[in-house]
Amino acid sequence: MAKVKILNDFTIRKATIKDLKDILKLNFELFKKEYKEFDKSLNLGWTYSKEGKKFFRDVIIKKDNFIEVVENKNGIVGYLNGGMAKRIPWREEARYAFLGSVFIDKKFRAKGLGTKLTKDFINWCKGNNVDYLSVMASAQNNLGINFYRKAGFKDYDLTLQIKLS
Repeated sequence: MAKVKILNDFTIRKATIKDLKDILKLNFELFKKEYKEFDKSLNLGWTYSKEGKKFFRDVIIKKDNFIEVVENKNGIVGYLNGGMAKRIPWREEARYAFLGSVFIDKKFRAKGLGTKLTKDFINWCKGNNVDYLSVMASAQNNLGINFYRKAGFKDYDLTLQIKLS
């Protein structure tokens, strides 16, 4: 049985394969939001593609990954996924992890749910002796960037891009 954490009217627990459909739905909502507001290069078909489904199935099943869901009486309203990451060859020898995505349905934001998921993931990383935890956010996503900074993340890399076609 997965460990369950209660936060007001919400339950936070480790995701199971039965949650895959709901996680995909929320990830698709995240992709649509990111595409509309920040990043037109996102492939909106990825979430429900064979690759997208396999990605989230693996995140749920494999031990070196982490995924929790938030649910209330009506169902799953948010999730966070992350996991161990490969070391970039030119970085120091250490254990790395990456926060892949966190998304809370807009009706349930600003209730501390994303913060609780992020704290849970940071604790999971500490328990797995991770030295460095990274997350990526769209440069224009000030709310997201401030959320991560508040959770303790510091500015580290800056990626610049130019569209050539």
